[in-house]
Amino acid sequence: MRYADNRDMTQGLVAPLLDFGGTPSMCVVVSNREKPMDTTASSFTARKNAKRAAAKMIANGTAPAVDYGIRPRDDGRFEIVWKTAPITGEVEAETDEPAAATADKPAASSGPASSATEPESKWPDGTRVMVRKRKSWREAAIVSRLNANYWRVEYPGGGSGMFKEADIRTYDGDRDAKPATQPRRAKATEPKKASRSKYGIDSEAIAAGRLPEKAPVVTSAANPHYQRRFDELHKLAVAGDWAAVRDYKISGSNSYSKLVARYQQDLLALHAASEAAQ
Repeated sequence: MRYADNRDMTQGLVAPLLDFGGTPSMCVVVSNREKPMDTTASSFTARKNAKRAAAKMIANGTAPAVDYGIRPRDDGRFEIVWKTAPITGEVEAETDEPAAATADKPAASSGPASSATEPESKWPDGTRVMVRKRKSWREAAIVSRLNANYWRVEYPGGGSGMFKEADIRTYDGDRDAKPATQPRRAKATEPKKASRSKYGIDSEAIAAGRLPEKAPVVTSAANPHYQRRFDELHKLAVAGDWAAVRDYKISGSNSYSKLVARYQQDLLALHAASEAAQ
């Protein structure tokens, strides 16, 4: 079995020679699977691959500059040359932005500077700005101007990025300052009254020794039989048979049994307050 490989596709002869009595034949299977681009590679097999890698680095903010060129190597591959310094050798520019300097231009002389001066930067280094990433704006500070249309910024919390002029605006304190968190206003607190169930007797009535006119009303459709127990206790209290109220047997441990027991205790407390007042 024989295999043949190249850098862009895997191509294999996956079947042995076949002999059908005539001219030998072979079966060839070609597999072409595109691999994800490695933007960290130092060289690329095709010029377009190098250009795509450079564009992606600029978009991600990891490129050392905005201007770049593609230079062919002696081995037939291509490499990215970032124009952060004078470049020697044959380089073909691939950026959409005008390069600050090209290899075929003579180096600047050491004599006096020419009268032509670079336009003043709209945002000098250190300027507080807002930068737009996708749909949101974020505070940053200008670090340096990369070329006529791009600036590098740093974020207050760390990190940096490159932005074009359309995605930068000067910081405005009235517009861009984050509103300070206002402390919640404390609500006036009033002494809470002790909560009383509708099945109990009001504390003021207990203190005054005043018996309610009627027993509590059970509104639960599932527990109507507890109404009879409330009525019996109230009837004994109205009759003044406090011993019978005290000895009234309450069975069960559910919530309504506990409410009946509470009503019994309220009646006894009411009676005790009434006896003390006499």
